[in-house]
Amino acid sequence: MCASSVFIPIVPAGGSGTRLWPLSRRSEPKFLLDLTGTGSSLLQQTLRRLEPIADHPPIIVTGAVHRDAVTTQAQAVAAGADRRARILAEPSPKNSMPAIAWAAAVAERIDEDAVIGSFAADHLIHDVDGFTATIRAAHRAAELGHLVTIGIEPTYPATGFGYIQEADGTPEQLGAAGARAVARFVEKPDAETAQSFLAAGGFTWNAGMFVARASLILHWLDRLLPQVADAARQLARLGQEHVGPEEIDRIWQGMTSIAIDHALAEPLAAEGAVAMVPARFDWDDVGDFHALSRQLRSARPAAQQGHDDATPAGSAVQQGSGGAGSDVVALGDAPVIADASRASIYSRTGRPVAVVGLEDITVVDTEDVLLVLADDHAQSLSGLVANLQEHGQGHLR
Repeated sequence: MCASSVFIPIVPAGGSGTRLWPLSRRSEPKFLLDLTGTGSSLLQQTLRRLEPIADHPPIIVTGAVHRDAVTTQAQAVAAGADRRARILAEPSPKNSMPAIAWAAAVAERIDEDAVIGSFAADHLIHDVDGFTATIRAAHRAAELGHLVTIGIEPTYPATGFGYIQEADGTPEQLGAAGARAVARFVEKPDAETAQSFLAAGGFTWNAGMFVARASLILHWLDRLLPQVADAARQLARLGQEHVGPEEIDRIWQGMTSIAIDHALAEPLAAEGAVAMVPARFDWDDVGDFHALSRQLRSARPAAQQGHDDATPAGSAVQQGSGGAGSDVVALGDAPVIADASRASIYSRTGRPVAVVGLEDITVVDTEDVLLVLADDHAQSLSGLVANLQEHGQGHLR
C-alpha cells in the first residue's frame, strides 16, 4: 500500500526551553542550539531528517523575532535553492494549533490533496531510516481520512508526557497501512496513573507529531474552532499578496491560543477519527539537562562508557590526582578537571572548570550566569527562570 498524495512537512519552531536555561534563552531558544556537539542545531537536524520524505520544501512556523536566525539556519542545510523552507512568522506565541492551521492553509494552496506532518524543531532522533518508515506509514493512514499521531513506546512512568491509549480493535484497512486505532488521549498524568498505564499496556507516549490531509485539518477546525480555520485561510491568502505586518498581526491576534492535542486530537479520538503509528525510531524531546546528559552519554563510543574520561563535544577532560575515576561529559570550550565525580559540563567562556566529589550534577558556565544543578531537580529549573524577573534578573531570560 503506497501513499499517492504529496507530503509537505510542517515544523513549528517556538518556545524558549526554560528547563535548558541558561543555554536556551528567549533570544536564542533551544531549537537554534547545537546541544550535542554535532555541528548542527536541533532545527537543522530536523530539516535534514525530513528531506527524504518531503515532496515540497518544509513550512517552518516561528516567532517573528527568530525569523532571520531560522531563515539563515534553514538555508544552510537546504539541498538546493528550490528546497529552501518557507518561513511563516508568528506575531506572538499562540501554541501549536494556530501555527499548524496556518501552515495547513498554506499547504492546501500548494496542493489541495496534500498531506502534512507536524514535527517539533527541537527533538532528537538518530535513526533516520526508522523515522522515514514510520512517517510513510502515517502518510498512508492519513490518506484514509484520519488524524495520525506517532506513539513512542514508554520506558518508564513519565509524568512529563501525554499518553495515547490504543482502541481494542483496528479496522483492517487502517491496520494494513501500519497504524492502530486510538481510543483516547490522556494529558500528563501523575506518577501513580503513569505507572498504571505501563502495567496495563496499550499506552504510548504522545510525541506531538501529527500527520493528516491539510484540507481535513481545516475541515475539522471549521466544525470545532471555526475562527481558527477562517483566520488560517485569511493568512494563507495574504501570503500571496503584498500586505504589511499590521494586517497579519490583526488576523493573528484573533486566533485562539490552544494546542492541537486539545483542539483536535482529544475530540477526534472520541469520534474514532484518530490513528497511531508506533515509532520505529529512538526519540528524545531533550526536555531538561537530565535528558541532555543522558543523550551525551549514550552518544559516546562504547570504550568510553563507564568511569572513563569522555569528550563527546571535544572539550578536554582530565582526571584529578585523587585517584578516583570520574564520569564527566563536557560540551563547549572549557578545560575540565574531574575527581570522583559524575557530571555534565557546558561552557561558553573557556574558563577552566574543576569538579570534585559531585554526583549527577550539571554545570553551565556562560558569560553572564553560572548554573549548578542537581540532575534530579532538572524539571524544577523552569520555576527558577519564571521568577528571574521578580528578583531583578529578568535580563538573563
